Amino acid sequence: MNPRPPKYKVPLSKRLSRFFALARVLANEFRGFLICSTGAFAVSTLILYNLYPLKELPPHHHSLLGIAYDTLQMIFFQSPIPFVDDWRLTPLFFGLPILGLLVIAEGVVHLGNLLLQHKLYTREWQEMLAATFENHIIVCGLGNVGFRVVQQLRRYGEDVICIERDGESSFVQEMQHYEVPVLIGDARNVQLLEKACVKAARAIIAVTDNDLANLEAALNARELCPGMRVVIRMFDQRLAKKIEKSLGINCAFSASALSAPVFAQAALSGNILASFEFGGTVVNAFQISIASVSPLAGMTIDEVRQKHEVTVLMHQRNGTVDWNPSPGTNLAAGDRLLVMADNTDVHRLLKTEQALLGAG
Repeated sequence: MNPRPPKYKVPLSKRLSRFFALARVLANEFRGFLICSTGAFAVSTLILYNLYPLKELPPHHHSLLGIAYDTLQMIFFQSPIPFVDDWRLTPLFFGLPILGLLVIAEGVVHLGNLLLQHKLYTREWQEMLAATFENHIIVCGLGNVGFRVVQQLRRYGEDVICIERDGESSFVQEMQHYEVPVLIGDARNVQLLEKACVKAARAIIAVTDNDLANLEAALNARELCPGMRVVIRMFDQRLAKKIEKSLGINCAFSASALSAPVFAQAALSGNILASFEFGGTVVNAFQISIASVSPLAGMTIDEVRQKHEVTVLMHQRNGTVDWNPSPGTNLAAGDRLLVMADNTDVHRLLKTEQALLGAG
């Protein structure tokens, strides 16, 4: 079973934005009906105001606003003004209550249908919801990589729209828990990108299992929204680098190239969390658990930095993480450190791993 998204506090501004977005969804769905009913109400009000014998009514009925209120009451089966046997007005006295019935019936049926679509998170609802997004991120391809990308983005509190070719993918169903709409189809399709509000998007991440599909989707998105950030997944690292330089793609990554250093370093130690290349040097994120017999116990963080030539990023003690530990902090048994080191420094740490990390 895939893990559910972690709980995070949504800012009030974003909650208000989402509320108004949903209101726009409803307004858009009822647009035709609202235009027709509002038009009928306005025409009826003007007919009554110009043709009804207002002198026979109390003074507060003589204004246009007063007649508008009377018209509204007539729509909902009230009789605020007496019936007049005038062929120009008679249709209003019989037609306005019928209009009221239609308003109630259409409103109940249509709103009920929308609520059902929202509860079931149907594709129609997701398309309507996607049409309200702006400053969001589009993720093309909802496979293993795409799913984890969405997880990370939602942890950051980002709004996401997914495009996935396979509507039967298990990850498509998972997106309901992340409140992420999924549009089913080919990410290269311009119309589908427009449904994902690509012109209002901040970035697009193309991570399907097809290099050419990723490239075409990215280029189509960039054509529709020239200023957006584009990130694509490429299986061929050499091609990825060429694409970055020649086509102006912000980032083109090869999953195999990114994971290879991690696999290689993990074979040396299970305490390496991540590995990447920077400036021609392989940099490793390495976790150290301070055992009671460890030479690090009693040392300060600054002493660890100087002796082992590593960068200490975080210090954890009793479940509390210090993101910027003081150089003078004394280490004790049970503490954990997150350090950054190159291959040479990692090998130096690995030689003393039994002492530093216990069973390692």
